Amino acid sequence: MKPLVLVVDDNDRYANNLKTYLQENGCEVLRALDASQGWDLYLANKHKLKAVITDITMETQTSGLWMIRRIYQDGFEGIKVIATTGFDVSGVMAISKYFLPWFAGVEYMVPKVPLKRGEVVLIPTDGAPADFLGKLKS
Repeated sequence: MKPLVLVVDDNDRYANNLKTYLQENGCEVLRALDASQGWDLYLANKHKLKAVITDITMETQTSGLWMIRRIYQDGFEGIKVIATTGFDVSGVMAISKYFLPWFAGVEYMVPKVPLKRGEVVLIPTDGAPADFLGKLKS
């Protein structure tokens, strides 16, 4: 059975690059355009989902950060991932790798500059295993 992953991002380019990467690595993908739709898809599929990947802030101003925190507080045991352009700013990732696990159980961060080029880079936060795909498929 293919791992089911929810991708929440209002930007088609970023979402499609994530979706392609996940599908090429044997995953089934659900896509939400904003945090509100992401929350609804999460609730409808939470017992089947292996991971949730979300943008932090979307154009609709619905916050992916607060959605992933809510998912964390709901007890979701799957992998939680945050993607943002902010990780490409010097120093932000160094702080985020400690803050995000505490705040929302986030295990991986995706910088958007490589993602824009079609390259998916998953950087583990403090204590997360380096192998995202290995964890996803376990």
